[in-house]
Amino acid sequence: MTLTWQNLPERSSLFWLRVITWITLHLGRGVARILLYPITLYFMSVKNKGLKATRTFLRKALQREPSFIDLFTLYHNFAGTLLDRLAVLTGRDHLLNIEAHHFEILQRYADKKQACLLVGSHHGSFEILRALGRLRRGIKVKALMYGEATPDIVNLYRSLNPELHQDIITVNGPAALIGLEGDLREGQMLALLADRCMPHDKRIQCDFFDGPIELPTTPVMLSHILKLPMIFFVCLRTGWGRYSIHFEELGDASLISRDDRHKAAQDIMGRYAERLEHYARRAPHNWFNFHDIWDRQAP
Repeated sequence: MTLTWQNLPERSSLFWLRVITWITLHLGRGVARILLYPITLYFMSVKNKGLKATRTFLRKALQREPSFIDLFTLYHNFAGTLLDRLAVLTGRDHLLNIEAHHFEILQRYADKKQACLLVGSHHGSFEILRALGRLRRGIKVKALMYGEATPDIVNLYRSLNPELHQDIITVNGPAALIGLEGDLREGQMLALLADRCMPHDKRIQCDFFDGPIELPTTPVMLSHILKLPMIFFVCLRTGWGRYSIHFEELGDASLISRDDRHKAAQDIMGRYAERLEHYARRAPHNWFNFHDIWDRQAP
């Protein structure tokens, strides 16, 4: 079996999710916080194929050679988001301090019960967005996730919170979108990550830092088919249980013609890459895409 980002990073995530889940549920969140330090050191000391990609990213983002402290901070942040994800999955969102910037963009659609497509990345935490949805006037967010390579993680989520798991749509093909119309008519938001490509995705080349990367055109296709405006979001970990979520208008492909879809995809995903770079420079130690996105031959 060819090793790709679909199984390598998520396989590591599953291991640490299980460890942190057990610690949190049996020893408490305070103990888990202390143990994040040796857990982070262990994760950095074992054979870790994501470490090379992380160095590559930090070198570009920091414009210098990353130090051990840089690497440790990034992996410790990652471990912290796994711990905070448990607060979301177990209904303890109140333990988190979430600051939302330009939330009125999202609220404006919610007030009109108009659905939109939230386009994020592996920069920061995706799960915290769903916590914000429940904490702020009951906004509901359905998450599109590629689950064929991570069934164990999906099962872990389901065991922790079966009700919350109902808001996860596992994408295994076009059939996964069947039945969404009713939820979208009620104004539920749809969210997905757009900084990685699946093998079957149509791709577009965009500038990111000092080199081209390939991004999927899936967000633009969904915006066009489902008639959804797109909102860029990023959720940055800023401290212990603290997050800063930023929202920005990204584009709307719902009214474009079929002939104009390629240009629209280039423009919108190019804007997405530009905003992702902006926040990646601003918070480089929140970069959890453990894959060299500049190297087309990277596994």
